[in-house]
This record gives sequence, C-alpha cells and structure tokens, in this order.
Amino acid sequence: MRPVARLTLSGFVLAGLVACGAPAPQDKAEAREKGRDTDETVFDDMIQTQDRARAVEDLTLGRKGEMDAAIEQSEGDAAQDEP
Repeated sequence: MRPVARLTLSGFVLAGLVACGAPAPQDKAEAREKGRDTDETVFDDMIQTQDRARAVEDLTLGRKGEMDAAIEQSEGDAAQDEP
C-alpha cells in the first residue's frame, strides 16, 4: 500500500473514531440536581415518572408510619383501660 493511501486511510479511521466519541456534558450541575450524573437523555420521561413514583412512595410510607404510631398508641390506651 502506498504511503499516501495509508495516511488517507488512517485519517478516515481517526475521524470516524472522533465522530463516534461521547459528547462532553453541558450542564453537570443541573444533572446532579435531578439526581443523575448525566444530562438529558431520551429516557427522561421514564426517569421523571420513576422520580414521581418514589416521591409518592415516600409520602405513603410517611403516612403509614404515622398511622402505625396512632394505632399503637390507641392499643396502649385500650390496654390501660382494662384492669
């Protein structure tokens, strides 16, 4: 193979590798704010749905804890009433 052809082929291969590289993140602070290490992706809708589901789960578990405490307190009051 001629040196010019070899150099041209190497240039095309190098350009292809550079073109396939991952782009640099644009705004890492905003991504961290969302709880991720990446910028926006095609999966943002699904991720936002999961985030909302986690928020509802946290709220539900918090209310469950309050309900359990109230039940235990009422059971304790009932046990004290019975001699």
